[in-house]
Amino acid sequence: MIPLTNATIDATIATARLTLRNWFIGLYRNPVRLALCVAAAIAINAGRPSAHAQQMGQSGLSWQQRFLGILPLVKPDPKDPVVVTVNGTAITAAQITDYAKTEARLINANTTEETRAVYKDATENLINRQLLIDEAQRRRITIPEAEVAERAREFQVQGIGGETVSTGSAPDPILLAQVRSSMEIEKMLDELFREHKSAPSEADITRYYDEHKDLFVEDPGEVRISHIAVKLPDKATDDQKKQAQEAIKRLHAQAEKDADFAALARKNSQDEHSAPKGGDLGYFRKGQLPPVVDNLAFETPVGHVSPIIESNLGYSFLKVTDRRGVTYAPLKSVKAKIAIALLDFNQEYEVKELLKKLAKSAKIKFNRAPGSQA
Repeated sequence: MIPLTNATIDATIATARLTLRNWFIGLYRNPVRLALCVAAAIAINAGRPSAHAQQMGQSGLSWQQRFLGILPLVKPDPKDPVVVTVNGTAITAAQITDYAKTEARLINANTTEETRAVYKDATENLINRQLLIDEAQRRRITIPEAEVAERAREFQVQGIGGETVSTGSAPDPILLAQVRSSMEIEKMLDELFREHKSAPSEADITRYYDEHKDLFVEDPGEVRISHIAVKLPDKATDDQKKQAQEAIKRLHAQAEKDADFAALARKNSQDEHSAPKGGDLGYFRKGQLPPVVDNLAFETPVGHVSPIIESNLGYSFLKVTDRRGVTYAPLKSVKAKIAIALLDFNQEYEVKELLKKLAKSAKIKFNRAPGSQA
């Protein structure tokens, strides 16, 4: 087994940071005006274990995207309404709008309800970002100007009309200020993570692997399934469909309670081929069944029944009676992925707890925008 050292984790984190940074750079070279994104932390969306997919907001963005990645580049305007002040720092309507547009694109929000949720989330994220900026300044976190300028030069940001706001040699002051704030937050949180030992141990990784082996299936092998079917006649009437639906629902409820699925199938299933065999259909490999049935067969645990399936022939449901030949990826091949997933979850938790603490002592005041309701 390959030992997971601090150097291994650090190297993986550095690679992920570079990948995310390059993605943001490509995003912001698009002619469409977007808020500045500074890539500064791990992104592990693909393959993230569902049990650890805890987020701080409703949109599903990670803390890195929320507080380091999406930044509004809005020039000060005295006519821009102040929506909220955080410890005396104003957050304006234009900043929230700019942030929300980027978030909407990242999560592909396209309905009115989703758009409204994005604006609410953008406001919360900017408040929390300001809390983190204030805390970094309280702790006297500083970043050398040369490092800030180097990070800022990586980005080419364009205005609404296509004009260049910042280029390689002389970054815009607003860009520099936003980049500096992100780097200060990043440095502060890195210190917090080291202090709280957020990196997972060998025991943490092994335990997660053992408890979530189904996430690391290499070959699903074969499943043995039985089914109970209620058929529909050709050109079935609405009344006939209703009767069939009621029948399959009753049988499904019985199957979930009754351990003797075979007896239930022999007595009630209308599939004349499998009913005499207790509904048994035999073993199948992945891809041998129709897609909907195939997915249910391999997603349903052994000994459990699937949801009801509707087709032009009628209604049915499955019971998975056995599974054989399944193979799992060895721990050493998924160790780094698990380590990053657990590290990301631990960091998410630490950021969330810090923000709870900061919010308790913060002075946050919401204002009423002109012409709006309270």
